[in-house]
Amino acid sequence: MCLARACALDPKLPFVSESTSGIDIGAKKLVLDMIYQRNRQHGTTIVVTSSELEEMRAICDRIAIVHEGKIAGILPASSDSSEFGLLLMGAKASNEEGVISVG
Repeated sequence: MCLARACALDPKLPFVSESTSGIDIGAKKLVLDMIYQRNRQHGTTIVVTSSELEEMRAICDRIAIVHEGKIAGILPASSDSSEFGLLLMGAKASNEEGVISVG
């Protein structure tokens, strides 16, 4: 219901927070598909916050990891899981784009 209302308002920069929290796996797929399709069909940037990294990897192009209130780095969703793990543990990004390099 909230997602339908948000789509009806047609925001220029939608923010979605924990959109799949507390719902079953079938409903999660519907919600994630809707977010992905809205982005692809309308060319809209959508800012999504979630504690579910694998869900974000399925629908996002880039993922910013926040550690202790600051962006630790931004990685392409296709990055290796170890790179996300290092940022989640507080490793600092090693280049100007905010992307860490892992040996």
